Amino acid sequence: MNKKVILSLVFTLLIGCGFTPMLKDFDLSKINIQRIEYSGKNELIYLLKTYINLEEKESSEGIIAKINVLETITKSTKNASGIAVEENLILTIKIKILSSKNRILLDDSLSGTKRISITSNLSVDEETKRNERKNLLQNLSQKIKFKLQLIGKRQQ
Repeated sequence: MNKKVILSLVFTLLIGCGFTPMLKDFDLSKINIQRIEYSGKNELIYLLKTYINLEEKESSEGIIAKINVLETITKSTKNASGIAVEENLILTIKIKILSSKNRILLDDSLSGTKRISITSNLSVDEETKRNERKNLLQNLSQKIKFKLQLIGKRQQ
């Protein structure tokens, strides 16, 4: 009985505290992006553009985004005969956000890693790498959107 009363009291206090997420109703289209510069592997840039979905606006005021996408594949595990059986797929996105007056608003690097098993079937391995690349880029693009929302919120 005592536990029920305490739980209902705590639950009532938490509901009434007035917490609302800071970026709940924020829209990325409100951010004035003057220019976006991408660099890196074309396939990765295409996927990142698709996932971020940012639009440049013609104006003299706005932010400039420089985004560099890097992919690294390293052998992580070898079997007894020295043949690699696992690889690490590492995607790194370096993002630099500048104001229209060339003041640095953000200079950050985000990365994601995925361990991939290597089989004797090359087409299956390439398909697995492609799918993992997409998943990592999708996760990293969400983090970039969040950082852009924070910058947009600061500028308002």
